[in-house]
Amino acid sequence: MGVFILGVGYCGSFPTSSGLSYRELIARAAAMAYQDAGISAEQVDGAVSVEEDFVSGYSIADEYSPDQICMVRKPIYTVPGDFLQGIGSAAMQIRTGRFRTVAVESYSKASNILTKDELLHFAYDPIFNRFGVTPHYLAGIEMQSFLGATSFTAFDVAEYSSKSRSSALSNPLAPYASCVDAADVLRARQVASPVTELMIARPADAAIVVVLGSDEAARACARKPIRVSGIGWASGNSVIERRDHRISAGTAVAADMAYEEAAVRNPEEEADVAYVSDIYAHRALMHMEALGLSQDMLPRINPDGGAQANGDQFEATSGARLFDAVRQLRGEAGAHQVKGACRAIVQGWRGVPTDTCAVAVLEQERS
Repeated sequence: MGVFILGVGYCGSFPTSSGLSYRELIARAAAMAYQDAGISAEQVDGAVSVEEDFVSGYSIADEYSPDQICMVRKPIYTVPGDFLQGIGSAAMQIRTGRFRTVAVESYSKASNILTKDELLHFAYDPIFNRFGVTPHYLAGIEMQSFLGATSFTAFDVAEYSSKSRSSALSNPLAPYASCVDAADVLRARQVASPVTELMIARPADAAIVVVLGSDEAARACARKPIRVSGIGWASGNSVIERRDHRISAGTAVAADMAYEEAAVRNPEEEADVAYVSDIYAHRALMHMEALGLSQDMLPRINPDGGAQANGDQFEATSGARLFDAVRQLRGEAGAHQVKGACRAIVQGWRGVPTDTCAVAVLEQERS
């Protein structure tokens, strides 16, 4: 049974959204997604809520989701992980044949959080890995290890960050787009050497809702359905002392799963555009390598500016990339449209201290 993206809705991203509560962000994204899918909220059979209690500031945070996405007295499955993991869970539900349509929801209200770095501290092992220093220290270790094992340099990382931010000036949804060059990025305040402040995506508020459906639902109502032809997710070693910090093992395993399902043999030749997690600039290059994409692919990586320009939206970050991938494949990406885009690879990462990643392959529906 095929699985299709019927509609997408995105409300964001904003450095702060004091005029909208997190519930209003979600409700607006849901209304957009249902309209885009050509269905009413009553026609959605169930939902997947992708959010973390600790980030939301509420215990059992998914209990606050049904009203906004119109899922009262309908099944909601919760994934405290990356948005693409939620997409995978929804796809499996549709393939059981018991669900015709499933909505996937996630959000970030980062502006409500006063001490964002403290959230990262709590993700580390309390005995062995909390050192009383910046929680970004692991990113510094990763970047040093990655640069030492590849032909990439710190300048390449800085250049990726500067180009992402500069190219996104044509994207009205990218609040952190700016004119910076690689030298500016390298000269910025050191956070965890060699990682500088401008190599780290700044937090942002946003909500994303995606409606998935079966072949039947796609034929019946969707104006421009996008096929989810392959998806996979995996985690690297959870013990950071035993992990190889030169690579993203989680991405490599997830990519193999997605490529096999989508019958992708040569990703660089067969994909027209790709989206990778770049919460840290060096991670974009690391994820490219794990996906089997070379530096020649860089002009077609994150044409929306990625998280460097759009912001770190916690669990919703890869959802924002998925949203832009759908727009690309529909030919609706505006000034940053990649000409002739028919197939996209989307990768998501949970963030430090994990190596939990997911990969999806999306394609235009063939007539």
